[in-house]
Amino acid sequence: MIVAATAALMLTVGPAEAGSWTTHWTGPRGGVYEGSGSCANGACQSSGTFTGPLGRVWRHNGNSHQVAPGEWAGEHSIVGPGGNTWQNSWTWHAAGK
Repeated sequence: MIVAATAALMLTVGPAEAGSWTTHWTGPRGGVYEGSGSCANGACQSSGTFTGPLGRVWRHNGNSHQVAPGEWAGEHSIVGPGGNTWQNSWTWHAAGK
């Protein structure tokens, strides 16, 4: 869920657009997400916290950068309630690139 939220935020804001954002939403079962991010000079960063309905907390942070026109790469990490950490890297290419 956090990975999807982060990806949606980064793609919705448009990494090429300079600026910053914050978001806050409540899930259907009472979980709450709060996050923020910023973009400048072809690079974006985001972070946030998801508190589940039972009070368990997940934290994430990530970044992305443009590697070529229509191509992006990034890294992402999530720390779960027990301290376990998940990390991944990704690439994205616009259709036709």
